[in-house]
Amino acid sequence: MFALIKSVLKSLELYLTLKNKKFYYDLHKEQKDREFAITEAMEAFRETGDSNDADRADLLREQLHAERKRFEHLSTFYSKTEEE
Repeated sequence: MFALIKSVLKSLELYLTLKNKKFYYDLHKEQKDREFAITEAMEAFRETGDSNDADRADLLREQLHAERKRFEHLSTFYSKTEEE
């Protein structure tokens, strides 16, 4: 009986670990997709050569930087969680 409970708890632990890793992987994938979309929009604005579009591209560059910092913070938090 004790072995069965121990086995169920170990299975639950492994399931939650896998779910946590999948969650982080999904976050990472979404981050890369957002970065790609922002980069594509920046390139489209830069190609037009209009000064207003250059300003918009600069705003997008700042948004991209903020996205990267936000994800870096999440990655740091995830790494600390993984170590524990």
